[in-house]
Amino acid sequence: MDNTAFFKFTYGLFLVGVEQEGKYNGCIINTAAQATSEPPRILMTMQKKNYTTELLMQKRSAALTILSRQFPLDRIAHFGMQSGRDVPKFAGPYETDANGNPYLADGMNARFALEVSETIDLGTHRLFLCDVSDALTLSDGVPMSYGDYRILKSGGTLGGEAPVSQKKWVCSVCHYEYDGEVPFEALPDDYRCPVCGAGKEHFSLV
Repeated sequence: MDNTAFFKFTYGLFLVGVEQEGKYNGCIINTAAQATSEPPRILMTMQKKNYTTELLMQKRSAALTILSRQFPLDRIAHFGMQSGRDVPKFAGPYETDANGNPYLADGMNARFALEVSETIDLGTHRLFLCDVSDALTLSDGVPMSYGDYRILKSGGTLGGEAPVSQKKWVCSVCHYEYDGEVPFEALPDDYRCPVCGAGKEHFSLV
């Protein structure tokens, strides 16, 4: 199977924020979409092992925001590359929705207050079907796609494809980008993705 085919799907970047019993946490996801307009519903998938997923399973509500291209890369790394079990995700200024869930307004296009109606176990991930109880446009900026993020992270500029020298080895399961000093080809055969644990055979050059 050519796993690079999956990278032709268009993904956005989103921040999910949850407050549960005084614990505020959030993570970056790239799979969320409007399921229906009447009633307004959104589908999103999240890794089971994420702390935010754990809190969401308890709280059953969350704040979902759409990242714009102006959202800083270091903030994406803060929310997407480390666990809320180890660092406070919402240490700086933030807003809360009607359910008390945290979200950031700066660098975001829109905010949705979600209430979970159904969940489906997808193995490594959970699929959440959520009712939208409130929505708010935050800016008119261009939404950041996951492709935009990969280009910016590798030092490229938006408006064209990344040069071949900036191509990355990406996990086809969770889309983690390998950026270690050792060339990917030189990694041992038992190398596993540090995010989802997928084997080396699940990485593709994109």
